Amino acid sequence: MAYERDADDGSSRRRMLAALGAASTTLAGCTDVLSDEASETTPDDATNGNGGGEPGDGSVRWPAIEAGEVLSDFETLDEWSPRTGEISAASDEARSGSQAAVVESDEGTAGMELRFPDGIDLEGWDASVAVKPESADRIVVEFLAPTRSERLSSIRVVPDGYDGWFRMDCGYQQKPGNDPDLSNVTGINVIADGPDGGPTRLLVDDLRRTESAANGKAILAFHGGHDSHYDVAAGMLEERGWAAAVPVSPDRIGEGGRMGLDELRDLSDRGWDVCSLPQTSTPLPEQPADRQREILETARDALASDGFDDGSRHLFVPEARMDSTTYDVVRDVHESAFLYSSGTTAAPPIEMHMIPFIWGPALHTGVRRHLNLSDQYDLLTVLRIPRIVDEEDVGVDENRMSLDDFGLLLDHIEHRGLDVVTPSDLVDGTLDRDSSGDEAETGERPDGVVLEAGQSHAFEGSGTGDSPTFDLDEGVLVANVSHDGREITVDATKTGGFGIDENLLTTSGNPTGTSIMAVEDATYRLEVDADGAWSIDLSQPSVHSDDLDDLPFEDAGTGSSFVGPLWTDGDVRVVATHDGDGTFIVDGYGEDGSREVLVNRTGAFDNSRSYKAGGPVWLNVEADGDWTLDVTDS
Repeated sequence: MAYERDADDGSSRRRMLAALGAASTTLAGCTDVLSDEASETTPDDATNGNGGGEPGDGSVRWPAIEAGEVLSDFETLDEWSPRTGEISAASDEARSGSQAAVVESDEGTAGMELRFPDGIDLEGWDASVAVKPESADRIVVEFLAPTRSERLSSIRVVPDGYDGWFRMDCGYQQKPGNDPDLSNVTGINVIADGPDGGPTRLLVDDLRRTESAANGKAILAFHGGHDSHYDVAAGMLEERGWAAAVPVSPDRIGEGGRMGLDELRDLSDRGWDVCSLPQTSTPLPEQPADRQREILETARDALASDGFDDGSRHLFVPEARMDSTTYDVVRDVHESAFLYSSGTTAAPPIEMHMIPFIWGPALHTGVRRHLNLSDQYDLLTVLRIPRIVDEEDVGVDENRMSLDDFGLLLDHIEHRGLDVVTPSDLVDGTLDRDSSGDEAETGERPDGVVLEAGQSHAFEGSGTGDSPTFDLDEGVLVANVSHDGREITVDATKTGGFGIDENLLTTSGNPTGTSIMAVEDATYRLEVDADGAWSIDLSQPSVHSDDLDDLPFEDAGTGSSFVGPLWTDGDVRVVATHDGDGTFIVDGYGEDGSREVLVNRTGAFDNSRSYKAGGPVWLNVEADGDWTLDVTDS
């Protein structure tokens, strides 16, 4: 099959920009900052697909764009102030208008700031900016909403050796303080971190806002096309009506432990994208441009000839290596490209050829935070999923993800209501999803019985072993555990299906512990790991509306316990502290059976978490020391 493509890669970006809207209006009250002159250049000209940044009609060069509204065009630098280093104009580097800005320093950091005395509204908007990191390893854009204590930070790690222009979509990676108010942004800081000791130099142009998506998105990228991706993950996604991406090297299809063409074609028929992940013996930037082009085109055309026309348009950059030459080639060969980096991005991204993805197994050290931010601010998170194995086969620092964590990841995405999309959805403008975009309605506070009483069971034993199977009703399950050893872990597993374990209780150094979890109308068993004799009493208590505590709510305890039921009108904020040395876990359970992991850390803890609550909820705590919880409306 011959592979046909446009003369350039502008068609997909034109579709994307059309979806964003090409209005170039002025924000009320900020005419000194936003351009109030309509540009004569069309969006087609602004994004003509030339990786080298050739102008469309002489006035706009990529990565400047025409979509959205101007926050700063850098035609005057009086509105910007240096934070560290110096600011100057660079007329020879202008992406739009007559000049770009340069912020530079002889030190390891250079930064500048823009202030809005009356505040501007970025709620429902995504910001992006054209950047050229001539000597910078990392770029940070901070949004003060309204102060530095209520800020959101966008962070982009610059690929080694990259010193050309690209567009930075300012998805948020950090929310270090109190909840920000994006309807009142009073300042934007642009900061470059250079090589150790400096110098640092960053060029900036065309800071804009474009309308954000109606709902947050996630892409699951199953790198390598392993057997477990088909045998395990595909069915779990099928149950939810989700599709995904499978980046593969054409010459490794059917290799030991990897999917063959039949499996890949089956996934493609289900709406999955089979994407390009070329295998290279030498990183792309270390090869001549014509050889890079040959590698990318050969892999793309091989996938297309196997029937994966849609997926072959998308590249997952091998070894996370890209310089400006590679970027130009990639833009010419592919309609989108994904590069290992930090955090979230806009949905869809304006920069389609440096879309960041992150390591999926880092569920408790960043992934949940990024997914939560995608939910809160309607952003996109792309996750790399390696081979899926049983917990005991993960090992240390291995390219694997446990089945339990993978199931927990899918549950978290589903609970947060994110749309699971594909790379083709990004470039084809088919991001909308009917199933998960609407906010769940909390409804009226209940009056009377919330949950009927259910089953009760009791088990005794010593050491490690499994309980007999037992039935439970849909609702919540309370466990009271006693043991005479040092530590006990109790997992509850629903029999059948994929056998994903959910931790019911872990307690260390305490002879007793209590816990709660949401359960289905199904058959379960307990898996116990202990170093002494133990007894476990299980009950499904009735819950009445009179039992519901209102917010704000505070509680404290030692070891494993739970709080609730609490009545919540919607999303809440949980401030948690822990002074122990061991594992500290806080899970939120809803009366509707939902679960969200809020904290999963080791050692002392003092921080806040958002929780997508609504209705009656419980907070389960696993700890080996003293803890506190402070729950308030978000």
